[in-house]
Amino acid sequence: MSERLQKVLAAAGVASRRQAEEWIRAGRVTVNGRPAELGQRVDEDDTLAVDGRRLRLEKAAPAHLVLIYHRPAGEALREAEPVDGEVPKTTYDRLPPARGRRWLPLSPLAPADGGLEVFTTDGDLRAAASRLAHEIVSGYSVRVRGDVTEELLAGLAAAAQSADVPFTIESVAVGGGEGRNRWLDFETRGARGRDLRALLQSHGLEVSRLMRTRFGPIALDPTVVRARYRELPEPERDRLYDAMGLARPARRRRPGRDDEPRRGARGEGQRPQRATGGRRAGEPREPGPRAAAGKAPPRGGPRRRG
Repeated sequence: MSERLQKVLAAAGVASRRQAEEWIRAGRVTVNGRPAELGQRVDEDDTLAVDGRRLRLEKAAPAHLVLIYHRPAGEALREAEPVDGEVPKTTYDRLPPARGRRWLPLSPLAPADGGLEVFTTDGDLRAAASRLAHEIVSGYSVRVRGDVTEELLAGLAAAAQSADVPFTIESVAVGGGEGRNRWLDFETRGARGRDLRALLQSHGLEVSRLMRTRFGPIALDPTVVRARYRELPEPERDRLYDAMGLARPARRRRPGRDDEPRRGARGEGQRPQRATGGRRAGEPREPGPRAAAGKAPPRGGPRRRG
């Protein structure tokens, strides 16, 4: 399927759409060796170049993006209040560019909670997640202080059905800890973090930490440590669409190495990289096209003990 040239360049992270239009007017962009025209439509078979530097058409990129993010407890989603005169980073500050689109959260956590957040650029996927909120299985790990007995655990499922906002506990098990401090691992349907907190507190347990570990078929990757993200590859993304009852997203080709995060690199997210090509000695540097190159998260896992 063909698309307008300036839209393809912008979607690839090469330039903003406005800047791409300026490049086309200035004659800096060529299609199949000929000067490009504003509004010209191109597809995956065309050869694109900027300032004579070819933009390689790599494997198809998804029409919509999905990523997971390990949200630290207490981190604001969009707007944060100043602390000691400084405004801390928000979740949106840490996310990578959405390549001309907008990141939408699926069932966002409350600020007091942490763990798995899922973001997408697909409004239909977000709508489906909202519509199926009471059917989606979510996993939580909760650290509590108090007397955790078999009788107490056995009564939680019935109590959840009788809560002000009823939800379902599929399973609950002690996941670790010692003494009066224990981790409880939940599999739930329709439960929010505050629902679990209220339920446990009504049973005499003090909740000191709560983190989401699963959303539908997507689990929190142990390699994604706090405040880091990972874009989902096609198999994981397709499983999420299947679970939401949606058709799997179509794929389209676009220039640049912007499909998957680059393995083996450290850092918080994606950073732009200069397109291939060089300049002769003595020539001034000129702004060239940039393609987004992802950063894979550092090794390690979501540390919850302690």
